[in-house]
Amino acid sequence: MHFRSRATWSLLLSLISLGIVADAADSGIIEVDLLFPRNETYAPTEWMPFVFSIRNGELSKHLNPFLRYRGWNTSDLGAHGFTFRNEKLKFANWSSQNPYFVYNFRNDLQSEGTWWLDWEFYFLSCNEDFTRVLDPGAPVFLNNTFRRITFTIKEGGQPVDLVAATANDKTCSEQNIAAINVTGKTQDAPLSGDELPDDICAVVGSPEPSAIPCQVKVDSAVAASMTASLRDRLCDPLRTIDRPDDCPEDSAAMRLAVAGVACLAAAVGMLGFFA
Repeated sequence: MHFRSRATWSLLLSLISLGIVADAADSGIIEVDLLFPRNETYAPTEWMPFVFSIRNGELSKHLNPFLRYRGWNTSDLGAHGFTFRNEKLKFANWSSQNPYFVYNFRNDLQSEGTWWLDWEFYFLSCNEDFTRVLDPGAPVFLNNTFRRITFTIKEGGQPVDLVAATANDKTCSEQNIAAINVTGKTQDAPLSGDELPDDICAVVGSPEPSAIPCQVKVDSAVAASMTASLRDRLCDPLRTIDRPDDCPEDSAAMRLAVAGVACLAAAVGMLGFFA
């Protein structure tokens, strides 16, 4: 886990005065899993899913977390790579389900190749020892957990199947999981603006706690809901110009389909995002 001061907090350092660290009930371990892809070889597919799960996400309310991943083709070291950043986690309804699924579909991975996938979970935390304006160092840190896996796209590889893939944990490693120890202690962080809800900063424990990767499974209902969300996006005339031929044409039917997908997504607790 890497800890580094965030540049935007330089002004805040001269103005902030953090309160005394106090014990709180919200303590535990947040676990973030990269469920798919894994260190495996897959057949080319039109839409490649990237799926994460977050356990105990409700503990992140004072962390302002976000996810980012980057893909690097090993043949050109990034000339034809891809990247995505999700900043919607602070709006997630964590109470809807635990674990909480976050996913993305990409349609730019249909050619053969081997890829490094670098993924990071970012979050803010406060310095437990910072008690005075003149203390050295910064009161608030931007932290990130860095992980890398390798996957291959090749004709003859296994078909993309989220249910089957997550049922098998033999291809998992410590690179598939990140864990954050939320101590239950907080500090006041006035003038933090939109960065920290309620101007409260959480203290996290160090070093990073150990966790067992790939314990979360994607069942058929969750996989179907993810696919339905993708279809909804592709059939939305406001977001897709070249819609699939089998999309519903009736606007009322389309609104009903959107409502159904939204209800199912809320039931399983997930947040989808698209390339």
